[in-house]
Amino acid sequence: MSLEEQVLCVPRQALPAAWLERRAALALPYERCLEVLDAAGCCYKARGEVEKDPRYKQIIPYAVVLDPRDSRVGCYQRKGSEKRLHGRASVGLGGHVIREDALAASNGLASVLACGLRRELSEEFAILPEPYRLTFRGIINEEESAVGEVHLGLVFRMDVSTPQALRPGAELHRFQWVPLSQAGRHPLELWSRLALEIL
Repeated sequence: MSLEEQVLCVPRQALPAAWLERRAALALPYERCLEVLDAAGCCYKARGEVEKDPRYKQIIPYAVVLDPRDSRVGCYQRKGSEKRLHGRASVGLGGHVIREDALAASNGLASVLACGLRRELSEEFAILPEPYRLTFRGIINEEESAVGEVHLGLVFRMDVSTPQALRPGAELHRFQWVPLSQAGRHPLELWSRLALEIL
């Protein structure tokens, strides 16, 4: 993604204080999340402008992939375009919502977010078998790192019906299924730890 690409953001000052705690993992209904974001005034900004500007939170749909039959979660080593996260394990997949997602959406913020998440998932997996089910769980935030300071995570649980047919892409380095009960033993990035709290 180029630094000139327009990404979906929300002004920090317009968000509830509870969303901006040093470590936040808040379960809430999707309708409430969308109400808050709509009221806060979402906008598109050049990624290069907001990557180091804490006045804005870039909105990141963050899907945690699960095999619901065996209570296993997909886990991988970070190796993608965000070099600040390399070397850490993650159970979350996702990325920025871009202006082009809005052009593909039918109407409303929920449709824009859905288009952005579907695009990201199609980029992350070489094969993503259907059907799969996405369920919104809540928001995560951390203010302890340069990455966290400028991003806000919207956590989705993604249940896949045929996990054996799923094929990770090149950026999902060492992808493996691990028991959900044991995922916390891995050296996970903070966002993944927060996401597991509200899964």
